[in-house]
Amino acid sequence: MNRKQNILSKKSFEQAGKDLLRKVHEAESDKLPEALASWQEIEARLDQPHTSFRLRYRYIWSVAASIAILLSVGLYFVMDTKNDTSMSLALLENNTSSLSGDEIVLIESEDKMQLKDESSIRYDVDGKSNAEEHVVKKETAEDKKEKKEEINQIIVPKGRRADITFSDGTRMYVNAGTRVFYPAVFKKEKREIIVEGEVYLDVTKDPSRPFIVKTNGFDVKVLGTQFNVCAYKEDAFASVVLVDGRVEVNSGKNNKSELSPNQMFEINDKGTAIKEVDVFEYICWKDNMMMLSDRKVGETLDRLSRYYGRTIWYNEEIGDIPISGKLDLRENMEDVINIICQSLFLQYKTDANNNVIISK
Repeated sequence: MNRKQNILSKKSFEQAGKDLLRKVHEAESDKLPEALASWQEIEARLDQPHTSFRLRYRYIWSVAASIAILLSVGLYFVMDTKNDTSMSLALLENNTSSLSGDEIVLIESEDKMQLKDESSIRYDVDGKSNAEEHVVKKETAEDKKEKKEEINQIIVPKGRRADITFSDGTRMYVNAGTRVFYPAVFKKEKREIIVEGEVYLDVTKDPSRPFIVKTNGFDVKVLGTQFNVCAYKEDAFASVVLVDGRVEVNSGKNNKSELSPNQMFEINDKGTAIKEVDVFEYICWKDNMMMLSDRKVGETLDRLSRYYGRTIWYNEEIGDIPISGKLDLRENMEDVINIICQSLFLQYKTDANNNVIISK
């Protein structure tokens, strides 16, 4: 190998090392494979046959060793900061409730409690709750495992609703068909919950501890604000609607969006979008109302089915009809369905299984 080739090879090797260190420095979970690929490139260069002086070998191996050390340290800190204090979405795979699937279930310290509909749970600063005031049925765990952090879970089935006041004073309204995981007491550096379904949050302001809502599709980060999160696993899209304050939505791959009041962040298989909305239409469910502005009948009936906990059958033609108006969800389901059918010249009936069937 002549001197010119030797210099070019050396520069190429140095550049590969710099690229690797840059990727480690910038590393987020989605960039780790790139960093590892760069290390594999360096290894391949080392394995290539070449003739050179012993001094060059020593130089290359010393650089490679330094890079390897920095890589291992960098990856350690990246993984440590990513996983050390974060609640895992794997909790959503946990289906531990053996109580009735038609009632609200609260799991605290591995004890399972069946609660009354529209229960209002409050936690004090020490993580103690008033859940016993709302208990209908309880299963006490015999062998409780010691855990570093107590993670509670509330399961609100279709046809039910509840609200929780957390240990920091933040209030959360939980809609039908929703699960939420949360600690009895939030950590000193941040407040974090996991949501599958729909919740409305009025977050107590605390500049030193951001409040983070994690879902399967995105994370929402705030300091103190009011907003709605809708993230049902069976729905084609999920959303965040901001009422007051500011929030940051992170949907992965460095895709971060900041919302202002009266804006909605929406995500589906095609991507993400932000648009101006009438926020009341998206949060009035917590006040037992449903506002409709040029919505499809099918979407409306699906929401009613979830809210009341009963199946509603309709065909595609009916599902595509547009509808606008206001529905009072404090009324029974038949009355609400009757209002829709009268306004759209439709008919409905109830079958032997208490399902509602809508037709023309």
